[in-house]
Amino acid sequence: MIKLMRRAGVVLVAAAVAVGVAAVPASAHVVTTPNTADTMFFHTAFRVGHGCAGSPTTAVRVQIPEGVHLVTPDPVPGWTVQVTREYGSGVGFGRITEVAWVGGPLPDHDVQLYGLGFLIDRTAPEVLWFPTVQECEVGESDWVQIPPGIEEWHSVPNPAPYVINTAW
Repeated sequence: MIKLMRRAGVVLVAAAVAVGVAAVPASAHVVTTPNTADTMFFHTAFRVGHGCAGSPTTAVRVQIPEGVHLVTPDPVPGWTVQVTREYGSGVGFGRITEVAWVGGPLPDHDVQLYGLGFLIDRTAPEVLWFPTVQECEVGESDWVQIPPGIEEWHSVPNPAPYVINTAW
């Protein structure tokens, strides 16, 4: 009986270590939380939990995909929000194409959430990709690669954050 309990303990410890090791690569990305939009008015946050090779983060720039409107970035203390608009025919105030939070800095290994509310229109794709550039005091990390599908997200070195659109 003691031998069985010891073996079970070893298996549990090994499983915990495996889960911890498996979680490390995921923390090296910029991700959205939550990442499934089940309503047309949606709010998510871009989670940044590291710098660029140890250098503190000084800007997070998020590209806004087609099909996303009424973009409202959340203020973050110590950071300035910058919005880039594209003006075209029939768009009075322009469509927001990029939101940037500039400032900080966010020390390496500290976690910050950069919130974003928006409206998903009926023409939006099933997966909304948000290519993101993380600028640091030294260097930058480009989280801009869009894999063929969500299943392959971990197969690319610098995947873009995404939101699954189940609103429509």
